[in-house]
Amino acid sequence: MSIVPYAMGLGTLVFGLVLVTVPLLIGPHGRGLKRDATYESGEPIIGAAWIQFHSYYYIYALVFMGFDVETAFIVPCVTVLRSMRGWLPVTEVVVFLIVLSLSLVYALRKKVLEWR
Repeated sequence: MSIVPYAMGLGTLVFGLVLVTVPLLIGPHGRGLKRDATYESGEPIIGAAWIQFHSYYYIYALVFMGFDVETAFIVPCVTVLRSMRGWLPVTEVVVFLIVLSLSLVYALRKKVLEWR
C-alpha cells in the first residue's frame, strides 16, 4: 500500500485551503466608495449592463465554438489513426469531416457567417 495518493490528496486540500485563507488574511477589509462598482479592466463604466444583443451574435459564437471543438477532436483522431490499421478509422474521420463540411454549408446558406 502506497502513501503517495494520500499525500497528494492531503497536499491538494492544504493547497486549496491556503488559496482560500491567505487572501482573507492579507486582503483589505474596509468597504470603500467603489467597493460594489463593476470593474472592467480599469476602464470607466459607460452605460448600463443590461443592453440587448442581436441573436446573430450568439449564433455566430455557437458556430465558432462548434468548429473550434470539432477541430480539437480532429487532432487526437489523426494521432490515433496513425497507430491503427485498416480502413474503418479512416472512414470514421472522413464521415466526421463530411458532417463538419455539411454544417459549414448549412451555416453559409443561412448566412450565419455574414456579419451585419
